[in-house]
Amino acid sequence: MTTLTYNNFTFQDKNDKVRVLFLKIYYFYLNKNELKKLGLTLVQRHSLEFSSDKKEGNIKQKFEFLLSKGFDNMVSTINNKPALYIHKNSGIPLLGSGDFGIIDRGTNTIEVKPITTCNIDCIFCSVDHDKRNSDIIVEADYLVEELNKVIELKENKVNIHIGSQGDPSLYGDLVRLVRLIRQNKQVNAISMVTNGLLITPTIAKELINAGMTHFHVSLHSLDEEKADELANTKYPVKKIVKLCKYLVKHSHLLIVPVWVHSINDKDIIDVIKFSKEIGADIGIQNFLEYKFGKHPANPVPMKVFFAKLKELEDKLDINLTTLTSELEFKVDTKLSKPFRKTDIVKVEVKAKSRMRNSYICVAKDRVITLINCSNPKHNVKVRLIRDKDNIFTGVPA
Repeated sequence: MTTLTYNNFTFQDKNDKVRVLFLKIYYFYLNKNELKKLGLTLVQRHSLEFSSDKKEGNIKQKFEFLLSKGFDNMVSTINNKPALYIHKNSGIPLLGSGDFGIIDRGTNTIEVKPITTCNIDCIFCSVDHDKRNSDIIVEADYLVEELNKVIELKENKVNIHIGSQGDPSLYGDLVRLVRLIRQNKQVNAISMVTNGLLITPTIAKELINAGMTHFHVSLHSLDEEKADELANTKYPVKKIVKLCKYLVKHSHLLIVPVWVHSINDKDIIDVIKFSKEIGADIGIQNFLEYKFGKHPANPVPMKVFFAKLKELEDKLDINLTTLTSELEFKVDTKLSKPFRKTDIVKVEVKAKSRMRNSYICVAKDRVITLINCSNPKHNVKVRLIRDKDNIFTGVPA
């Protein structure tokens, strides 16, 4: 008898198939006949039992080959979109993309993006998920291994910010990711941004115990109807308020509303007063237009935005423009750029990217996102149109 156990997988018997749930929100199916050839006798929640004369190592190797094929057809339970799993053996680097992986902008703050999935659909989101055809998930061990290489180059202690084009709380290996990051002695603080829907006091405690120091909660209104309108779905204001009151007592809380002028003007004042009342910091974000984001209102120029913040500072006697000292941005070592804008680069096409007619390509240990291209060959030449912050975008050369 051989039992194979996997904590990140949940198995469910479905007649002629076995449904595999990966990291809580992604799934694919395995053909049960293929598994029976390996001697499958029992499907349990986190394990499979095999009765076979073959050695355990052989069964595990063959089963994990079937798993790898299953990943090719993985789908998100949140939005029913295809999901790409990027891991150490995928051949896809974690530097070079703005969608996933690691982003270093030459400061002591490094952003990590383990996931792209989101559980709400904010009307002002800079990422319009209706324009994205798929999701991406990154293996925690791979992410930390590559992150540590970037940290080694830094002169100062670093702050790690866990962000995403969705919500990091959906990442099924989040607690373990935080714990692994915290093992690096050069890490000063670990923060994450979240809409808070999935964070409970119990989960918050697990994250804090693992090493999370700062929570950035995107609360945009205290009015339930307005909050629902902004989130484009039901948004549990009372739950988030309760969560904020818990977080401010056990960690550092920064409330980060987006000010969408003409839509939540009054609500911003209410959120400021709430943050002051509970002793949280607040960092108001100005709604900005992005080409592939949403456009619910006309953006206000940054100069006007900061003038409005100054007015509110004086009126409400609260600091709205300075972050806490332990998260202060410092200029630090920049990663070298293997390419420059306008370069012609030969790349290897690895997978479809999130946007229509876009692909994840690789060259010199960097991701280059190829856009405006349909069915490229395995190896193609691209002309770079972006190189800022080691994020590379190219078009067919």
